[in-house]
Amino acid sequence: MAVQTPVLTTLAPKKTRGGPVGNQPLTTAIFIAPAVLGILIVNVIPILYSFYISLTNRNGPARFAEGNYHVTGFQNYVRLLTTPDFYLVFGKTLWYTVICVSLFYLVGLTFAIILNNHAIRGRTLWRTLMILPWAVPYWITALIWKFLFHSEFGPINQILRLIGATPPSWLLDGTWAFIAVVIINVWLSFPFFTLVLLGGLQSIPNELFEAAEMDGAGFWQKLRHITLPMLRPVSVPAIILSVITTLKIFETIYLVTGGGPVTRITEPGATEFLMVWAYNQGFSTTKRFGVVGAFSIVVFLILLAITLIYTRLTHATRSLHER
Repeated sequence: MAVQTPVLTTLAPKKTRGGPVGNQPLTTAIFIAPAVLGILIVNVIPILYSFYISLTNRNGPARFAEGNYHVTGFQNYVRLLTTPDFYLVFGKTLWYTVICVSLFYLVGLTFAIILNNHAIRGRTLWRTLMILPWAVPYWITALIWKFLFHSEFGPINQILRLIGATPPSWLLDGTWAFIAVVIINVWLSFPFFTLVLLGGLQSIPNELFEAAEMDGAGFWQKLRHITLPMLRPVSVPAIILSVITTLKIFETIYLVTGGGPVTRITEPGATEFLMVWAYNQGFSTTKRFGVVGAFSIVVFLILLAITLIYTRLTHATRSLHER
């Protein structure tokens, strides 16, 4: 006689209208509300307000009382885009960005290759020390380098005098000031490239290099045909992010040179790049808030275009890497 064993069944709770399932949209909204509110306060509202200011005549004496200016349309955009100084500053900033990002990659790649060599002892210690320039706050580094580049008392010029060289006036001459801020920005940013490229180097299979060595390839052949192509998926995002960061650099330049030195009275300073020029226009000299608002929108559109390119290229490189 067969004995029937009871079948245990787990009864699923009924979905009630007022239960968790019914309140899922509300729960989701509650969780994302702080993030959305933060984005609105920090990003969206300032952009909209800047766009509104760019459409007003809030320039010169009209800047004081909130009710003493009115909407004038796109006059500030016309005024900005017909100002020769804007194109001079924009071109100088692009040139500065190209030089800096190229040096970021070159110096970062050099140190990444060195630290990836197994013959180097204490690689963990060197990698930790490499992060320090990037980890220290920018304003501290800027003030230190400003002292180092001081014409009379700076250690760099004192060392040059000891070896019999003629020290330059780093922050008083336009060309040398430009070189100085490039050196400072490279010092601040190359550790980021070193870490990114070092991670990319460690992901390249050693078999590729061993096969290339068996075929008689030297260092430069391996660098050109193996290392650089394999680093492309990590290089492209790092380069574009650095382009965006360098285009909007402000605090380092302002603390070191303030945008100067002025080489011609009628032109911006030798290191007066986009953000420094906008700050000087809006707060230090003419108080042209409407024009600066138009400037901020134009720069926002430029950075937005670069960001879209960045998104497209990173998707393309990821797809290429996954194939």
